[in-house]
Amino acid sequence: MKPSPYFADRFKYFFKRFVSEPKLKRWFLQQAGEDSGAFSFPAALQDNPKTLVLLPRDMEGAAVFMHTMPQAWFQNVLLLAHESLHALVSAKRAKAIYYSDKECRYGEPTFNELEGKIAEFAPTVSIYLGEPFLPRLYLLKKSGAGCRIGFNCEDYYPFFNLSLRPENSSPAKLIMQYYGF
Repeated sequence: MKPSPYFADRFKYFFKRFVSEPKLKRWFLQQAGEDSGAFSFPAALQDNPKTLVLLPRDMEGAAVFMHTMPQAWFQNVLLLAHESLHALVSAKRAKAIYYSDKECRYGEPTFNELEGKIAEFAPTVSIYLGEPFLPRLYLLKKSGAGCRIGFNCEDYYPFFNLSLRPENSSPAKLIMQYYGF
């Protein structure tokens, strides 16, 4: 049997492997807390607030975003990135927390450390890039950020409380516009 992409290899999570995706989504949401506070958009993005960015897992998507954003934007940013993106993030001299596929599963000790480091950073804004993946959505929600931005992600509320649709531009250009760069 294949290991779960969402949970640590422990008996405690064994039966979650057989649960449907909608039920898993509800379970992760219960663990993260379903409440969503109020925020003022786009005012929440002015003055380059502390921002957590969950980079996409793929190199191409992450590179497009990283190369588009100005260097000054990275001053108050903490990136959560897969370990394969280390060279890309280092080139921008950005602060980052790295994870491996095994470490980014609910119940892993390293996953708990990731959660603690994100909470310690205490972002005002969180931005999620890439395909929805429940453990990372959980981290986004648990970050404590009042403004949690995703792209074309209405089905994942309240993990996200703001879904942007960049129709004529990229997510990076849209974020730059709102941050005032």
